[in-house]
Amino acid sequence: MLGLTALALVLAAAVGPGVAPIAAAPEVIAAPAGLSSHGPFGGPVLDTSVAASVRPEQLLRGVGDLAPSDLRRFVAENPSAIRELIAEPPASQEVASWWAGLSSRDREELARDAPELIGNLDGVPYDVRDRANRAHLGDVEDGLREQLTSGVGKGAAGAIVERLRMLEKIDASLETTDGGPARSLIMLDTVMPGRAAVALGDLETADYVSFLVPGALLSVREHMTEWTKVTADIYDEQLAWGERFGDDSTVATVSWIGYRTPDVTNVAGLELAEEGASFMSGTVNGLKTLRKADEPYISVFAHSYGATAVMLALDRGDMSVDALAMIGSPGGVADSADELAVPEGRVWVGEAAWDPVVDTAFFGVDPGSPEFGAKPMSVSGSVDPMTGALLTASVGHDWYLEPGTESLRNLSLIGIDRGDWVTDGSSGDSQKTLALGADADTATR
Repeated sequence: MLGLTALALVLAAAVGPGVAPIAAAPEVIAAPAGLSSHGPFGGPVLDTSVAASVRPEQLLRGVGDLAPSDLRRFVAENPSAIRELIAEPPASQEVASWWAGLSSRDREELARDAPELIGNLDGVPYDVRDRANRAHLGDVEDGLREQLTSGVGKGAAGAIVERLRMLEKIDASLETTDGGPARSLIMLDTVMPGRAAVALGDLETADYVSFLVPGALLSVREHMTEWTKVTADIYDEQLAWGERFGDDSTVATVSWIGYRTPDVTNVAGLELAEEGASFMSGTVNGLKTLRKADEPYISVFAHSYGATAVMLALDRGDMSVDALAMIGSPGGVADSADELAVPEGRVWVGEAAWDPVVDTAFFGVDPGSPEFGAKPMSVSGSVDPMTGALLTASVGHDWYLEPGTESLRNLSLIGIDRGDWVTDGSSGDSQKTLALGADADTATR
C-alpha cells in the first residue's frame, strides 16, 4: 500500500487537464422557547439574547416565526449561526414538514430574506432553492465588486478577485446549452473554497437521477464548469440510450461538488471524506423526501477520493441508492459490496490502465478486488456491441469521463438501470445487443 506522502504525490501528479478539466444523526428540532416574543403591535420580534444562546439546529422553527425586519436583522448579525445550521442541518423530513406548515407569505419572505439558508436546506422544493441560491449568488458577487471599487488593500483585493472567479465558475455552469435541459442551483456555498451542485433536468419528476461526485483536487473554483460539462454529457448519453431502447423515461443528472475536496496537504486523511459523506447523504435523502410518493432510480458515479466518501455513507447506511459506480478508487471502509446500502448486483468498479491510485487499497479495501464482489466495468476501449461505434480507452487517473470513452458509455447505462448492457471486457460483451432484451419491458436488468 502507498504511504501517506506517496499517495498525496500520486494524486497530485494524476489529476490534470484530463478529467474534463475536473454527522451525527440530526436531532428532531422544535422551536426554541423565547427566540421571539411579541412586540407592542402583536407581531413577533427577535430576542437577541436568547437567539445567541440556542444551538443552530434549533433555530429553524424560531426563524420561521420572525417578522421580516427581525429576520433580516438576524441573518445579518448571525452569519456564523446560519452557516452552522447549513453544515449540520435538520433531517430533510423535518425540514419538509416545517416548510409545509408555513404560509405562502412566510415562504416568500424566508426565501427573500434568508436565501443562503433556504437555498441549502434539503427538504425545501428545488425550484425555491434554485431561486434563492441564484439571488444569493448575485448579491454576493455585487457586494464583492463593490468592495473592489471602493478601495481595499492589495492582499484583500487579491482574495476578493479569487472568490469572484470561483463564483463566476458557478455562473458559467448554470448557462443552458441550445436544446439542453433547464439547470438548477440546488446547493451553494460562496465562501472559499466553495461548494455547489447544479442539476440538469427536473429533479422533481425525473425517472432516473444520477449524481457525479469528484475526488481530490477538483474544486469549485477550478472545475465547476468542466464538471458540469461532463454531467451534461452523461445526460445526453442517457437520453440517447433511452431512445435506442424505445424508452421515453426522463432523466436528470447532478454536477455535485458538495464538499471540500482535498488537496495534497490533506488527501491522506478521511476528515473531508466524512464531510463529503454527510453532505452527499443529505442530498440523496432530501431527494427521496421530496419524491417519497414517486421515488426515482438514484445512481451515484464517484471518482477517486469521492468514491471513498460515498462508500462511507453507504457503509453506515446514512443513505441508500439504486446503483453505484466507482472509478479510480483508492479504497474504502467497506469489506465487500454486500455491506453497502445498494441492491445486490448494482455496484460497479472501473479501473484504468496506468492509474496509480487503483489497487492501492489506501483507505481500507480495494473495491476492484475480486473479493469485494463488485461488477467490473470495462474502461479499456472497445467497439460498442450495440451501435458499432469505436469506444476509446481511459488511461491514467483522469480520463474516465472523456466523451466517447467506454467508461462514459457504461456509466450512462448504469444510470438508467441498463446494467445488463454494461461491458466488462469479457467475451460475453459481443452478445450485449438489443437482442439481449428483445422485450425491453420484461428484460431482467
